[in-house]
Amino acid sequence: MRGRISQESIKEVSDRIDMLALVQEYTRLEKRSGSWWGTCPFHKEKTPSFKVDPAQKVYYCFGCHAGGSVFNFLQEIEKVSFAQAVKDLARRAGVEVRYEDGTDFVEVDNSKNDAYLDLYSRVTGTFHYLLTASAQGAAALSYIRSRGITDETISRFMLGYAPKNRLWLKDFLKGKHYSDEFLLESGLFTKKNPAAAFFFDRLIFPIYDRNSRVVAFGGRLLEGDGPKYLNSGELPFFHKGETLYAFHLAKPEIRAQKAVVFCEGYMDVIACHQCGVKNAVAPLGTALTREQVKLVKHFVDVVYVAFDSDGAGKAAAHKAIIMCREEGLETRVVRFNDAKDPAEIMQNSGAEYLTSCVKNAIIDSEYLLSVVSRDYAVDTPEGKTKAALAFFSYIDALSTDIQKQSCLDLLCQTLNLNHEAALRDYLNRDAARKRTEAVQTASQQSPHGSGRIKLNAELRTVLSVIANFEFFPELRAALGVDDFEDSLARDMFISMEECYRQEAVSVSALLSKFDNGAVKQLVTDAITTGEYSSYTLEAIKDSIKRIKRNSLERRRNAVQNMIRQITVVTSDDQKRLNELLFQKMCIDSELKQ
Repeated sequence: MRGRISQESIKEVSDRIDMLALVQEYTRLEKRSGSWWGTCPFHKEKTPSFKVDPAQKVYYCFGCHAGGSVFNFLQEIEKVSFAQAVKDLARRAGVEVRYEDGTDFVEVDNSKNDAYLDLYSRVTGTFHYLLTASAQGAAALSYIRSRGITDETISRFMLGYAPKNRLWLKDFLKGKHYSDEFLLESGLFTKKNPAAAFFFDRLIFPIYDRNSRVVAFGGRLLEGDGPKYLNSGELPFFHKGETLYAFHLAKPEIRAQKAVVFCEGYMDVIACHQCGVKNAVAPLGTALTREQVKLVKHFVDVVYVAFDSDGAGKAAAHKAIIMCREEGLETRVVRFNDAKDPAEIMQNSGAEYLTSCVKNAIIDSEYLLSVVSRDYAVDTPEGKTKAALAFFSYIDALSTDIQKQSCLDLLCQTLNLNHEAALRDYLNRDAARKRTEAVQTASQQSPHGSGRIKLNAELRTVLSVIANFEFFPELRAALGVDDFEDSLARDMFISMEECYRQEAVSVSALLSKFDNGAVKQLVTDAITTGEYSSYTLEAIKDSIKRIKRNSLERRRNAVQNMIRQITVVTSDDQKRLNELLFQKMCIDSELKQ
């Protein structure tokens, strides 16, 4: 059994590590009166009480009393053991760790991860060569240049191309003496066919972690069928919800400006950086997560949300605003009046216009009020009520009573509401929300965490397919998202669809889609308890038919209600009535089938 890490190694690592640089990867520090101060990365605070002494290699927070050495800091911030902290910092400092028994440090799991990271770095270089210097990548290179991306930017982001031949990569890497066993777990090949590359005929976007190591890839489809964008699956060294695209490039500018720009996709980030907005980052093909917000929150005072201007982008922007406000961050929204996204603006209107859009971003409250005023019929009492309720979720997320009061005043002015009535409605709703949260918290703290989720026919059907995933093609062929009335069943269906398209069908991949502990437990139970293992394909088909029938009946009822409300006065009224009657006829025909 190996002994302890030698004191000589620990001292050498400590001497070589720049503690100031390390800590500044997690929180912004400023020099005051000869010392370095910042907000504590271990607890939420607004007034800096966190002090670092680079000479002594120690830190201390006067708020939460966290403190210690450079090793203690990494232990607490990354949640690792002391030994692991020493090893991680040793790699960073280029120190060879020695043990008291005289042996060198060889960490099996980490050395394997390091080998995979080395492989990803080499593959990145190969993809980049294929894009920029080979005939195979000529069409992809022409495409990216047609989007206005310069060769300098292509090089900076190490963009690449994955060839059409799916067997090429395996043959290439085997020629470099990589074993089948090693490549099988690399994430570069499909689970169904270990010889077939996961990415083929796609423009490749290398994804780096905060330490500038390539940990995954994103790929854009160039032609043919398939998802437009595809990302690497979850790996021991890559967690999608905890990684931001281009964060390694944007970090210095984020610190300097004390602001971050959240974009929706890879091309948007690249366009922003090329146009001078170098503090832009993006989530990886999914909605922004709280972990991704926390990755930047200690560096910034302001968050700019620059999502697409389509319906999905607006919904994502709303969620992002709420999340950032709940983390205590001032939030602004970048509006694109003449284009869908930053990439389109750069291509059509140029760098100056894109940067002006960011500079002229509006306060999130103003943006959300404009959205609810447009989405609801605010000239009617019912519409005003719905608009106010939608805006209340934003007020909930604000951190101070002064902010809440100011935004409530703004809501009343915008919608011409009685202030006392609006305040009363908000307080009643706020009290009800807190009671609900208390019940949910108590439920999630129960042994199983799923007691509050009441199972219905839709949930049971989805859970039965989760437990028998080979039946999912039958489910997705018969039903769509809108066929589910239960919101949780709908979310589970969407998560299964994402896993299916990404060819990442596993328990861990599916569970990673859910944040709620009760839902995770429900899914885990469905897979592990055997309750649904006896479901046959015929039984699931019958359940699918019931869900489809219920969906069609809901649609028919909605159409019938619209028909009843029509009074034919003009030719347009008659046209609308005919359209609705045709819809009803089609639904009736489907119901008969």
